[in-house]
Amino acid sequence: MTGPARFIRIWLASLAVLAAAVAGINLLVDPYDVFGTPRIPGISLLKPAAKNHAMLAKTYQIARAHPVTVLIGSSSTHIGIDADDPAWPPDMRPVYNYGIPGGYATSASLRTLQEAIALGGVKYAFVFLDFQNFFVPERPAASPTEDERRFHLLPGGAANPDRAGQAAADRFLSLATMGAFVDSVATVLGQRNPALLNLAPDGSSNEADFSNAARTDGLYDLFAQKDAFELERAEALAHAMAGWSGPLHNLDIVARMIDLARAHGVKLTLVITPHHADALDLYWRIGLWPRVEQLKTELAGVAASRDPGVTVWDFMDYSPFSTEPVPRPGDRQTAAGWFWEPTHFRKQLGHIMIEEIVAAQATRFGAILTPDTVAARNRMVRAQRQAAVCGGGVVLLTALAKPIDDGCAAAAAVRVGGGT
Repeated sequence: MTGPARFIRIWLASLAVLAAAVAGINLLVDPYDVFGTPRIPGISLLKPAAKNHAMLAKTYQIARAHPVTVLIGSSSTHIGIDADDPAWPPDMRPVYNYGIPGGYATSASLRTLQEAIALGGVKYAFVFLDFQNFFVPERPAASPTEDERRFHLLPGGAANPDRAGQAAADRFLSLATMGAFVDSVATVLGQRNPALLNLAPDGSSNEADFSNAARTDGLYDLFAQKDAFELERAEALAHAMAGWSGPLHNLDIVARMIDLARAHGVKLTLVITPHHADALDLYWRIGLWPRVEQLKTELAGVAASRDPGVTVWDFMDYSPFSTEPVPRPGDRQTAAGWFWEPTHFRKQLGHIMIEEIVAAQATRFGAILTPDTVAARNRMVRAQRQAAVCGGGVVLLTALAKPIDDGCAAAAAVRVGGGT
């Protein structure tokens, strides 16, 4: 054998051994939980890398989980609702958290609900809705996204012809790439960190990202940063809704969720997610609160007209939970109570929500919305705000922004004039 030929053979053999080693390590660690390799304490028990590949991970997790109950929603669901919460009754278990972090549209909730039902075995579905998603119409994508290609079904219900190809690409990404290898190494090295982010097999995330940020920056900074984002978003939404006089956008997507669940015998519960009063008051001051009340009214109407068996829960109010005080600037010692920041609630509050929903009665906060009760609910929330904000019972970071109208002066004028 000549020198060059021998060198090439050795080089190819070495390359093959290296590739096999990378693939073996990636399969063992399974950083994105695609393969379902048994988790090994000290090596792969925690899955921090799945954070940036949530839809990838959850598409394969849910197929292995065989849930009876599925939780659908955005990052607040992903972080704040625990699929293993003790409040879930035995007949609803196992529960899978199909909440997806990041920007998440109502149409994406419909697609993940469709995927969960297509896998079979789902009897209960809880869809957590963010009110901001109903102020701008959603436009269908020109072509399927990578996430869309992973689903078993197309939006219309036919089998997805792209799924096999995407599944092959997903496995290659997770098994044979250096990116996955780097994440595998980071996963192993991080296992001894008690504050490591984790995606559990049931789809739930721990709260490590928020708890780490709170220790580093303090809760005040988390609230202030999110307030700045929400103020910009509120202004954009107010501009988009200016002059709009018809029903709110995207309620037809909710109607399709209801029809889908009813067609497959799935008990559906719709949940308007809680926000801290800091976020609520931004939308109040920007002039969008009438739209919030419109959403609650129309959501109750859509549910009642499509399927009377659907329950609509409203946890968006000025309760003692949502009006908890925000720590002062520079305070890195005070722990979060119910909220990490204005739009993300803690698992402690999620636990109470689950208890209220399962018991089918609001004893601490929240309310079931029906066409007969929604007007009274809207009046009650306005009264809550009057007492908490206008009455001086709570000081909000929102007050640092220039208010368009906080509503308090008008409410005081009504009281002085003897109106109701």
